[in-house]
Amino acid sequence: MNTLNWKEIWNRRSFSADEKLSLDALIKLDGFDSGAGRIAADDWQTYADIISAKLNIKNGDSVYELGCGAGAFLFALRERLSLKVGGLDYSSALIDAANHAMPDGDFMATEAKLLDIEPAYDFVISNSVFHYFSEDYATTVLARMVEKAKTAVAIMEIPDLKTKSESETLRRDLLSQEEYEKKYAGLEHTYYDRDWFKAQAAVLGCSCETFDGCVPGYAQNRFRFGAIIKKH
Repeated sequence: MNTLNWKEIWNRRSFSADEKLSLDALIKLDGFDSGAGRIAADDWQTYADIISAKLNIKNGDSVYELGCGAGAFLFALRERLSLKVGGLDYSSALIDAANHAMPDGDFMATEAKLLDIEPAYDFVISNSVFHYFSEDYATTVLARMVEKAKTAVAIMEIPDLKTKSESETLRRDLLSQEEYEKKYAGLEHTYYDRDWFKAQAAVLGCSCETFDGCVPGYAQNRFRFGAIIKKH
């Protein structure tokens, strides 16, 4: 895991303590504001609704997000449902934003592999984070997520190994050379085969289903997939 460069990048994101953080502001803080990664607030809300329906999240449930950033995904879930939420991220700046936006949440700045399995949450999710991990690191993190979850784990926005070449080309084409080098130089993404998640789930005694990218209007949609791992 190339934590040093990514951590430096995400800690550059900041907000004013006097600012009331909207969903749009949180999305921008979480980096979905440029090039192939741009997602509009209405599309983001629809995306959160789709994932909520896939997991059958209900009022009163608890949802924990690994790599929550500023909390945009959890914030969108709570636009529809009354939920207990928590999360971790290794950017203290983004965790400050999550605490500001959702002061009743349980947020912590730490590394993914240090995820505390207690207290348990009904659902443990991760959105657009696993591409920062090596497969070995992801194996450790996924096992801890399953331990922490009472019902299911959802990993979203996973780069699909089958479309790696096309995805890299799109990322490069939507930014100028200067912007691309500034944003991605030395910061490679990890791409996964869908069967990798199914194999991990089997080892952990769980079932797994994968699904195609489902963010409305998102340029990266066709290059991403998600995985839902259910506990028996």
